[in-house]
Amino acid sequence: MSRAGAGGPAVGTNRAARTWSGRVRSGRTTRAWSALGRHRLFAVALAAGLALRIAVMVGFPQPLWFGGDSASYLSTGLRLVPDKSRLAGYGLMLALLRPFHSFAVVTALQHLLGLATAVMIYAVLRRYGLPAWGATLAALPVLLGAYEIALEHDILPSAPFAFLVMLALTLMLWWRGERPAWATVAAGLLLAGAATWWPVGLPLLIVYLIYLLVRRVGWRTLAATLAAAAVPLAGYLLWFDLAYHQVAFSDSDGIFLWSRTMSFANCAVIKPPPAEAGLCTTQPVARRPAASIFIWEPDSPLGNLPGPRFSPHKNALALDFALRAIAAQPAGYAGAVLHDFMLSFAWGIPAHPSKWEPRRYQFSYATHRWISPNFAVAPGHTVASDQRAYGGVTGTRAVQPVAGWLAAYQRFVYLPGTVLGGVMLIGLAGIVRCWRRGGIRRLGDWGGPGLFPWFTALLLLLVPVATADYSKRYVVIAVPVACLAAGLAFSRRDVPGQSPPATQQARRTGRWGSAGALQPGGGARPGT
Repeated sequence: MSRAGAGGPAVGTNRAARTWSGRVRSGRTTRAWSALGRHRLFAVALAAGLALRIAVMVGFPQPLWFGGDSASYLSTGLRLVPDKSRLAGYGLMLALLRPFHSFAVVTALQHLLGLATAVMIYAVLRRYGLPAWGATLAALPVLLGAYEIALEHDILPSAPFAFLVMLALTLMLWWRGERPAWATVAAGLLLAGAATWWPVGLPLLIVYLIYLLVRRVGWRTLAATLAAAAVPLAGYLLWFDLAYHQVAFSDSDGIFLWSRTMSFANCAVIKPPPAEAGLCTTQPVARRPAASIFIWEPDSPLGNLPGPRFSPHKNALALDFALRAIAAQPAGYAGAVLHDFMLSFAWGIPAHPSKWEPRRYQFSYATHRWISPNFAVAPGHTVASDQRAYGGVTGTRAVQPVAGWLAAYQRFVYLPGTVLGGVMLIGLAGIVRCWRRGGIRRLGDWGGPGLFPWFTALLLLLVPVATADYSKRYVVIAVPVACLAAGLAFSRRDVPGQSPPATQQARRTGRWGSAGALQPGGGARPGT
């Protein structure tokens, strides 16, 4: 037998294998290009969002610095000691990234989380039948909004918190029929974790658990969700107890609520006990500053009580005073909350709680020192020394002309509060439309898929002003969820390639045949 003949079958087999492998690769490439074609509009927007974030990294190599807030989180990341005035879950993230010895790694991760938040908005809305342009439009405020991008570049928990909430909502909404138990549990775990980063996360978790009760998810799933949610919350309480011998999340919740009542409190009406009389102010209501100013001003009434600004005893007295004030003057409390809540929907950026506050979020003031580098964050440690210990740099440097271009961009490209109000109204209209059309009959499905996201956005806007004060960054955190809820207002009940929830339930219970025919004793065919 010839050499060629002997090797013939093997050569033919190898050629066939190479041909088959080439066809597989070609098929995968074709499918990838086809998928990109279906989502090309979003791909362009995503690329623009990525380019903007790269420009921020170039224009501001160091992170933006939000005064004492950023300093306290960094201190936690370096020393693993929770702060008494702020939840310190974000500090643990900084601790995990500390081995990189670079603030650029922190801000790069936060920018990626911002992009991932936008991707989740788009993916969920496409799954609920929105066209590519509609789902992309809902994601644009996150992708291109200048204030969203600025907060991602700040040493603040805003962007990671928004990502955790959006991930929880994605797990809740991804399955249009019966959601897997693990997804329900994971969503609860994420919301509980978020509650250790920002106090508003705890009300979100409570409302989520109520939502599960109404939907009747089953006691096993509900118990598993409760157990999972208890893990990060109990862990944080244990951490705080180890540091301060006190089971609490902070020593500031009562003080912040007390500051909220300073907008209207009249001690002649409240009649506080002698131990709390020092928390009163003699300033006329019309001349009082914003609520949160009362905590930080040098002549704060908090100084009338012995001890540091944040301590268990002072926090307990402030909480008792605040509850008395709200009970004695409910109309005053409601008016103060409503006033600050409406600031979220102003066309411009409200100068609240002071004229300097909006500048904290602006690229044009990024190099401003919002806290002295010599401020002592811990005995023997200053802001500057902590910055050097973590990232080897101090302050924030602007690189021109990129920094100047970003400052100009921010003046025009952001979501005005009035437009956000319209977005919230669209989401509410979708809930009402779902109720009126009668397509969803179970109590737990009332309001459609946009119900919980809309209430989540509402809580993100309302809880801060009800318990503390208005801040622009709190509004920015609510924007992604509000956009998701508005997009879900246009969701379709029947999406090609997916079975609507009613159909899936009917098939599970045997009311529909394999061909979709109605079985005896069933109802009408879906869509009739």
